[in-house]
Amino acid sequence: MKKSLIALAVLGSVAGMAQAQSSVTLYGLADVWVGSTKTEVNGVGSSVTKLDGNGVATSRFGLKGSEDLGGGLKANFQLEQGFNIDNGTAGNSTGTAASQAFDRQAWVGLSGGFGEVQFGKTWSSYDDIRSSANDSFNANVAASFNTWVGYTDRPVNSIKYLSPTVGGFSGSVTYGLGEDKLANANGKSSSLTSLGLQYANGPVFVGLAYQAEKDGATDTKFTNTLINGSYDFGMAKLVGGYNQAKDTSIPGDGKAKEWNLGVEVPVAANLNFGLGYAQSKISAAGTDVAKVSGYTASLLYSLSKRTTVYGVLSQTKAKDIPFTTEGKDTLYAVGINHKF
Repeated sequence: MKKSLIALAVLGSVAGMAQAQSSVTLYGLADVWVGSTKTEVNGVGSSVTKLDGNGVATSRFGLKGSEDLGGGLKANFQLEQGFNIDNGTAGNSTGTAASQAFDRQAWVGLSGGFGEVQFGKTWSSYDDIRSSANDSFNANVAASFNTWVGYTDRPVNSIKYLSPTVGGFSGSVTYGLGEDKLANANGKSSSLTSLGLQYANGPVFVGLAYQAEKDGATDTKFTNTLINGSYDFGMAKLVGGYNQAKDTSIPGDGKAKEWNLGVEVPVAANLNFGLGYAQSKISAAGTDVAKVSGYTASLLYSLSKRTTVYGVLSQTKAKDIPFTTEGKDTLYAVGINHKF
């Protein structure tokens, strides 16, 4: 009897150790809003009342886990799928097929004293830096997301390295393999190279990032170079950034000079106000051809650590040059964001 009890105790101890060494977490976020959108061209337009999602953040669910391999080495993974909460369909935020099982993240890797390596579909190093100091809480409705030129934020077939943090400094590099060399008539492969360097210490954040995307089929290149930063004064947090995009696929090599400014103010313990403004001026062959500008005002009220209600006013204007056509989009919305 005593031997049996001892054996059970040992087995229980081993099981406890195994559980402590390996863990898997199911997590997610649901974001929905009700409001009105109005689209105008040269002052003529119409409004639509709608229920939609992804106002503050993209609705998603995922699995992530880690196993302690000993000696400071860990095996890690993350699988994440976005979805549209208004109709239950799978998200399609990166232009991939809607049937894709994990459209946001799908990677496995190792971490230790050397940093971390991830293999699969990961966030690009450029996007890591941009999201760390972006206007209006880095929300999906933030002004810069509606005015700046787009980029690939989660490259497929990628390898990513993240360095350890030393004295507040850290960096990462992401390389995405196009794997389309045989499919392209010119025999060239597509690729993505993304670099990020940041300094984060107390209230200060400063980030530098560069991303180059090469289209093997057309042998063209699209690049983004970003510097951004933030400073938290306690009573308010200021954020700002400057980006330059270049696209060789546009005749005369298209360029965009972009900037944003924002402020986040904790009005009360559970109430935060955000205001952001962003602009992008686009040129080709050295001549300005378009200007896009916008602002977002948002109010976030935390009901708990996991649930927030919010209100948003956002407006974006796009003009060609010499301003013969002007388009304007306006959004009024109230919503709820719940994490699980």
